[in-house]
Amino acid sequence: MARHPVMVRQVCPLVPFSPDASPKLLASAEFVWEEHNTLELSFSLRPSQSGQPLPMLKFTSAAPGSSERSGQRLDGLWEHSCFEAFFALPNQDRYWELNVSPSGDWNLYRFESYRSQGAREQTLEPRIHWQSSQKDCRCTIELRLDPWWTAVQLPDLAIAMVLEDSDNNLSYWALSHHGDEPDFHDRRGYLTP
Repeated sequence: MARHPVMVRQVCPLVPFSPDASPKLLASAEFVWEEHNTLELSFSLRPSQSGQPLPMLKFTSAAPGSSERSGQRLDGLWEHSCFEAFFALPNQDRYWELNVSPSGDWNLYRFESYRSQGAREQTLEPRIHWQSSQKDCRCTIELRLDPWWTAVQLPDLAIAMVLEDSDNNLSYWALSHHGDEPDFHDRRGYLTP
């Protein structure tokens, strides 16, 4: 009898590092990990008060709708609005960082230890789907983990985002914050299996 593939799904709220200096949003991230080395991440934003429009962010001025996004592999995406995920094997120093902008630009880095020099990891381009309206937006990213993720094991995972408002101010959102400054690389902010 064939064995069924393992799948894990979890939805988590994202909280701002500085609530008073951040847009008034309800932000969440959902991840679906499949044993066959596929990870799907969905980032959702909506106003904190029902019936209100989304706060003005750099990417919310685009026309509402739904589309597949195809972008370039670029560095420095975290300097503007960017959806991020960090993956690591439990009890190992090596980890990976995925960055995706609302435009569809992306990158994947490998780190040998905490904030060491990141190197671009060889991977297939992620599939990115963007959906928005005046009241909410959602970015869904499907990433094949082959060939760089070989373990048949759920990773330690951190999910985060940087949001740029219409005045060029950045806010930092994550599952949790543990230091005096935003630090998405901090392993204390990872979900562990």
